[in-house]
Amino acid sequence: MAINGLSSYGSYGMGYYNYQSSVNNIRLAQALSKNPRFAKSPVSPVSAVGGSLQSSMNFIKKYSSNMSELMNTANTLRTGGTSGTNGNLKVGSSNESVATATERMPVRSSKEMTLKVSQLAQAQTNTSTGVKSSDKATKAMNFTVGNGTRSVSVNVSATNKDGAAKTNKQMLQEAADQINSGNANVRATVKEKDGNVSLELTGKYTGAYNGFNVTGETGAAEGLDKVQTEAADSKYSVTVDGVTTDYESYSNDIALDSYRISATLKSTGETKIGASVNIDPEKTVKAVGDLVDAYNSSIKLLNDNYGRGTGVDRQLRNLVNGLGSEKSLEKLGITVNKDATLKFDEDVLKKTMKEDPFLAKELISGPSGIANRAFSKAQAGLNVSSSSLINKDIDNAQVDAMTSNPYQAFSMYSRSGAYNMNNYAALGMMMNYLV
Repeated sequence: MAINGLSSYGSYGMGYYNYQSSVNNIRLAQALSKNPRFAKSPVSPVSAVGGSLQSSMNFIKKYSSNMSELMNTANTLRTGGTSGTNGNLKVGSSNESVATATERMPVRSSKEMTLKVSQLAQAQTNTSTGVKSSDKATKAMNFTVGNGTRSVSVNVSATNKDGAAKTNKQMLQEAADQINSGNANVRATVKEKDGNVSLELTGKYTGAYNGFNVTGETGAAEGLDKVQTEAADSKYSVTVDGVTTDYESYSNDIALDSYRISATLKSTGETKIGASVNIDPEKTVKAVGDLVDAYNSSIKLLNDNYGRGTGVDRQLRNLVNGLGSEKSLEKLGITVNKDATLKFDEDVLKKTMKEDPFLAKELISGPSGIANRAFSKAQAGLNVSSSSLINKDIDNAQVDAMTSNPYQAFSMYSRSGAYNMNNYAALGMMMNYLV
């Protein structure tokens, strides 16, 4: 179709729909300029939208601050934090001359165990017969030290390069150097006292499996093939709840309570091994109270701003899932109100800490405790994109701008292309504004 030479379609001139739409837009603008409903609006549509978005930005800042506070208060109660419920677990031994003990992993209970040591693990030692240090050597040394798997050969001549005889001390020192540079897991030391010198061999590791043999011509180290101290395993027993179990180990460093406690055996005898929690009630109660306050503040903020964006709604659902089971929270003096906020009774928590400190520590700072749960929820909240927190605000602002400011709507369509808003759409908008 063509009117007055203007093509309806194609790239020549303005199309009919584009032309007619422009005429209608001009007429609409003229009509609206005389309409008191728009001409005398006390608030500029642009400023109104701007104010709405400023409110959204203020909310984002408050939301970020709120989630950070929740995460920080939770972190003080997590394992390794600074609260009185953390870092206060002390594992000890009643007789440290028999064995010392330290925590290796979180101990599950305060049950005491009896450790009885009947034999310590030992490394093998061999010592040669003492000889005069300054005497001249009469024989060369050609012997092997090892256990069949690892060994080192020792070869020491009785004379120097110039043919002069070596002293006994020289012979033993050269032998020690060769052994120590080898790979037999044996350490050699030259011992000297009152003018006499001897060679001592000591296994690098304790335990019966780590013994060694000396075979061959030992020369100035006569008697080195004789064992002075046998390699041996440690032998001990552990009694828990009246049940005694015997153990053997190649080392004096042992593990107890399913590897949760490390102990070092020092001598034969008996000792009590146990754990205790030294909780500062006031410090812990305050930290839990701070966590409850931060949690309640987060719930209130999200409730008050529900509907601003999908991110707000999602984080609110995440928080109201709770910090633990009802029974667990009750042990800590925490109950859930109808609006999902928490109520905290300090006396109940103090009672639990006194009667069962291990339980209190687990419920507060354990892997599934309230501190770790709150920390994870706050961390998830901080990972929510800012746009999702106010995407509904943005949508509403755009709708308000289009319904209250027709010029902005026409401008948008004009930038987007003439056919995005055809003649019929322009007529429809004109009728909507004028009716």
